[in-house]
Amino acid sequence: MRTAFLLLAMAVCTTWPAFAGPCTGAEGQLAKASTALTRNAVDDAETILRTLSASHPECPEIVLDQARLAQAKGSVDEAVELFYRYTDTDSNDSRGLAYFGRFFLEQHDYMRADALSAAAVDKNPNDPAALALRGQVLVMKEQSSEGQALLEKAVKLDPDDPEVQFQLGVIHDNAKAAPEAAQYFHKATTLNPSDARAWDYLALNLEPIGELEGADGAYRKGLQVNQPGRYYDAFLDYNYGRFLAKRNDFTASKSHFDRAVELTPQIRAVWYERAKLVLRMQNYQQARSDSEKAAACTQQGGIIDLQIYTLLTQVYERLGNADLAKKYAELTRKTPPPVRGEQR
Repeated sequence: MRTAFLLLAMAVCTTWPAFAGPCTGAEGQLAKASTALTRNAVDDAETILRTLSASHPECPEIVLDQARLAQAKGSVDEAVELFYRYTDTDSNDSRGLAYFGRFFLEQHDYMRADALSAAAVDKNPNDPAALALRGQVLVMKEQSSEGQALLEKAVKLDPDDPEVQFQLGVIHDNAKAAPEAAQYFHKATTLNPSDARAWDYLALNLEPIGELEGADGAYRKGLQVNQPGRYYDAFLDYNYGRFLAKRNDFTASKSHFDRAVELTPQIRAVWYERAKLVLRMQNYQQARSDSEKAAACTQQGGIIDLQIYTLLTQVYERLGNADLAKKYAELTRKTPPPVRGEQR
């Protein structure tokens, strides 16, 4: 009798799981939903989560992905409520802390992002999401070598995270290492084709290595997907306009510069570049207007006063205004060039 009871108990134990949690059976779909969110496949993630919410209503992992979904859709208040609900349920989950921290980073709440990134890595130093966020935060805090090391560790653990690829690309772009940067941005656009920022950076790094057709294609793809939201790039038209001007496609270049001054009228560089272009097109009145607007902008965008004065000298010479041409020529002579490190 005792032997029969033991055999029955063993049979039950091998048939039933030791513990059936609220997410049991949903693991595969949760992984797919998480991957879809990482790659910004919002519609796919939403479909999966809708099904999971019906089949596993008590699964906390669904709440985390719903928070990420709300974030991707720009529903800030809903995302905050869901992130708090999840972290209140499991305050030790590094992924929850990391994704919540990334939300705060996107909201420019850098103190909370910093705190949550540190807490996430402390909970699990091998979580790629935690490492990626902490690495990005450290780079922003000008702890570049430490941040890069964490991002490189994260990309080894999860090479399919487009944001990690993008952040590493930015690091190499800042270091003027165009071939390496282009590789990372190419991977980022492959994983997340809706990231207009990555397409823009890819084009900017293909150009100096001589891949001009690839750069042109990257700009065009970026413009096709450039929509308001987390991956929006306000400078795509400006950068493409400069690219086209170098290729002497003046008409197309101007159309993009026209768009650029609409999008970022506070930036000196966009007015300056359009002024240079229309000067080449012999539209001297618009060149004067754009140059004066560039001079009035407080956000330089990399264009210094010396460049403005030189351009205005040329414009007023073309207009035949000798007095103003002389004025700006004198300012050009008197204005010293910037000290190394003064312009960033």
